[in-house]
Amino acid sequence: MDKRFSEVFKPGTYPQMTYVSRQSSGTKYSYEERLQQSLSIDGYLTYIVGPSKIGKTVLCENVIGQENMISMSGNDFSKERDFWSGVGRKAGISMNAEVSEENAFLSHKQQKTTTIKKNYLTAKDLVIDFFVRNNKVLVLDDFHYAPPDIQYDIACQLKEVIRQGFKAVIISLPYRSDDAIRLNPDLTGRILLIEIEPWKKEELKKIAEKGFAELKISVPEDLIDRMAEESIHSPQLMQAICLNIGLLPGDHSVMTEEMISESCRFTCMNLPYEDVVRILKAGPSTRGQQRLQYPLRDGSKRDIYSLVLKVLADDPPLIELTLGELMERINLNLTEKAIKPQKIKDSLKSWQKMLENQGSLYQVLEWKDDTIHILDNMFLFYIRWREV
Repeated sequence: MDKRFSEVFKPGTYPQMTYVSRQSSGTKYSYEERLQQSLSIDGYLTYIVGPSKIGKTVLCENVIGQENMISMSGNDFSKERDFWSGVGRKAGISMNAEVSEENAFLSHKQQKTTTIKKNYLTAKDLVIDFFVRNNKVLVLDDFHYAPPDIQYDIACQLKEVIRQGFKAVIISLPYRSDDAIRLNPDLTGRILLIEIEPWKKEELKKIAEKGFAELKISVPEDLIDRMAEESIHSPQLMQAICLNIGLLPGDHSVMTEEMISESCRFTCMNLPYEDVVRILKAGPSTRGQQRLQYPLRDGSKRDIYSLVLKVLADDPPLIELTLGELMERINLNLTEKAIKPQKIKDSLKSWQKMLENQGSLYQVLEWKDDTIHILDNMFLFYIRWREV
């Protein structure tokens, strides 16, 4: 194990040595410059949208600074009754701010002092005052995990306070329940939208190039290209693959293809999707009936749900597949064309319905407009390396 790797590659925290700045598509500005511009404009809510594990939070840490961010997750509001009290507690503000008045009562026998405490501000006013005075920025991460009614309530709350100098950034996934923000008529003209695109291979490769240069290790271009491919547009995965190479036993001065594969397998071991895969493979209840098994070219047999899961994991790794592309992959696996598109659509609708009743970990994909969207790159990585 080479401990130097953990000093350079940081999949779970801010990557000081391997941070890569990217150009915002369609503009001459970087994402950092766009976020700086957005936060400098009073009266606007910053809305950052992009696929999972793509560096949205790290972008905020780079621009805002960890010391100036008050971060909360959409999950935090699932059980939170009062939005401002929740934000205040997260910021470490005493939500019982009081003033005291003392009244003395004197008699010939005793002296009594009565202390009367009064709240002088509401929780909302306390939080706004604290944030404005201390240049804090509220970052609501994984906003899509908050229940729809809570999302709408938060949007209404923020609409009122951004005019008072309160700074807030909302981070969410595309294709999820973003209507509370983007399509909210009360916020029309008050949103600065920053859409983060998936990382390109060349951008991901810079992480490895910078990191291995720090370690003074020469890595062939084709191996760095392989790591970037397996990272599935995710800088966090790229960081993890590079880091775990250093955790393997043996000499790390000469990189090999097998080392990358072993690092991917090792990275996969720490991902919590075993039960997600179990539920997806099982599909909806059949009430004791056996599902039809389809023979595959590799000699195995799979039912419809196991088959779809398998083709999602096939090369190349894609986070979006249209129904037509999905059918192409399925037909490449089958010994004969035995499945019609409608059956695939029905199966994906069943998955969608099943996942809606599960927790946030299970929200890994979405079937919408005849396209399957992989919402969690880590999940796709997992099914590629666990032989589902």
